[in-house]
Amino acid sequence: MRTRVLAGAAGVAALVVVGAAVLLLSPPQRIAGVSIAGAAGPPIIGGATYVTTSTTPAPTTTKAIAPATTTAAKPTTTANTAAPPPPPPANTPQPGQDASGQITFYGAADNDPPGSREIAYPSVLHGQAGGSGTFDDPTTFAAQDGRFAPGTKIYVPDVRRYFILEDSCASCGGSHIDLWTGTATDRGIIRCENSLTRNGSRPYQVNPPAGLPVSPGELYHNGRCYHG
Repeated sequence: MRTRVLAGAAGVAALVVVGAAVLLLSPPQRIAGVSIAGAAGPPIIGGATYVTTSTTPAPTTTKAIAPATTTAAKPTTTANTAAPPPPPPANTPQPGQDASGQITFYGAADNDPPGSREIAYPSVLHGQAGGSGTFDDPTTFAAQDGRFAPGTKIYVPDVRRYFILEDSCASCGGSHIDLWTGTATDRGIIRCENSLTRNGSRPYQVNPPAGLPVSPGELYHNGRCYHG
């Protein structure tokens, strides 16, 4: 292949003819919108386009470290160390058990104060001494303080009635119980109480079931005393 060189004045472009192709030495190239001074761009052959790729380094990302999980300490459970209630005295009848003791009677005539129906525990069931002797409406009875809890029910077979503790008896001791006889204040009620009293211990049941035989009403009423 032969080559022809054309020389001339300054500013005349040099043409190099290679076969049928014409190569043009162009002025400074503009790549991706940036002019590169003083450097000759690459020759453009056959309309090919050269693209300059930016080599900007990818940003470095630092993975956040999750904070350490703190577990709250479980509260310490302290066992209930309260002392159990003291057992009842050995001679105290347990709920639902038969018991026995001296049984006496009192009424309004020999109550304290005399002629009244006052009781030690008026908030239990009746505001004052009374009751019909049924399971749902037991008659008032008294006992030594601390012997029974207020509201304790008993059943006395001698008089076929239910009673409930609503009063205290200063002269009673142990298993001795005192049963309400009635609201009368005449001498007849005193005689009735004496006739109902028996020597020695008599049976009764603590916290009895419902449905036991009952003769309801006051033990002394209208001048008449109960006789079983």
